[in-house]
Amino acid sequence: MSATFLGYPRKNGSIGVRNWVGVISIMDNCNPVTRAICNAVDGTVPITTLFVRGQYGRDLEITYNTLAGMGSNPNIASVLLIGLEEMTSEEVAKRIRPTGKRVEIINLQPDGTINAVANGTRIAMRMAIEASGIRRVSCPASSLVIGVECGGSDTTSGLSCNPAIGRMADRLVDDGGTIIISETSEFFGAEHLFAARAVDDKIRKEFVDKVVGFEQDAMKMGLDIRGTNPTPDNIRGGLTTIEEKALGAMAKAGTRPLVGVLDYGEPPVKKGLHFMATPAPAVESMTAFAAGGCQLIFFGTGVGNPIGNMVSPTVKVSGNVNTLRTMPDNIDVDVSELIEKGSKVTDVGDRLYGYTMEVASGTRTTSEVLDIRETAISRFGPTI
Repeated sequence: MSATFLGYPRKNGSIGVRNWVGVISIMDNCNPVTRAICNAVDGTVPITTLFVRGQYGRDLEITYNTLAGMGSNPNIASVLLIGLEEMTSEEVAKRIRPTGKRVEIINLQPDGTINAVANGTRIAMRMAIEASGIRRVSCPASSLVIGVECGGSDTTSGLSCNPAIGRMADRLVDDGGTIIISETSEFFGAEHLFAARAVDDKIRKEFVDKVVGFEQDAMKMGLDIRGTNPTPDNIRGGLTTIEEKALGAMAKAGTRPLVGVLDYGEPPVKKGLHFMATPAPAVESMTAFAAGGCQLIFFGTGVGNPIGNMVSPTVKVSGNVNTLRTMPDNIDVDVSELIEKGSKVTDVGDRLYGYTMEVASGTRTTSEVLDIRETAISRFGPTI
């Protein structure tokens, strides 16, 4: 029998696991107003950004699409955009309106920040009251799109938290849902193993081209991280090569076929397992997940990484007993029994899948409650 959860229905047929009003900065000079409005209105989340002014071409287009993607995420009930001037604000608004959500705009020009905060607070308050009238309904697991991430990896990651997340991922795909794995450089040295899971030659080539292209871009800058990539916290945790890191990172994608390859922040158009091309840093990668429609993120960590996403509740999973002792306030699920007691991955992963439905139904995560959350859109060009 397929799993179910209690979610919020949206006009476009998607299902939210949270019911927030998204207050979105269109550019960095709007961030203080966005935060002031969210500080005043319960039920809102601030989605801030950097740059925008001075961005051009593909770099700017990706930023617009990512901001709009976060506003379009099923967890957002309605959207208040905070911009500097009308033209730029409309670029994001027109990308969100097709979802059927209420979209309002407050611009700082010509009336200044005090009026913008006051007017924005009134609008956000009404939006929050409207959102509170939406009731949860029973939904199939196939409605879920979940991103799988890892950070602060160590020797326990590939043996405990990532395989447990992978079992959860398999269960969701089997129930008709969607899993997205990202972080292109995390596949270096093991990309051929993941490519072998592609459903056809087209998907296989798209995936390999993304990884090889990323390697070549790095080498053009004089960087060759193949075979040596683990970061200082990875090394401290016992990882020695990028291939070793890649094998552990891949475990969180489970074992099901790869059906799609996505660009940064691109929403999937079919069910099943997808790869999204993103940089490795967690905040940038999770921002792309949120823009791509992920309602939840599962994040395996070895030596510890506390950060969560603003739009997609982030479940932290660890199997390192030291991290569970030193960072208990930042970990949602303890899977250390896989190493310490020899428990089966299938059993632990199945329990994690049950917890997935609980979080989707409203159980809050540590990063939500503590507000250890951040947004960062990756850059694909210089500021002019």
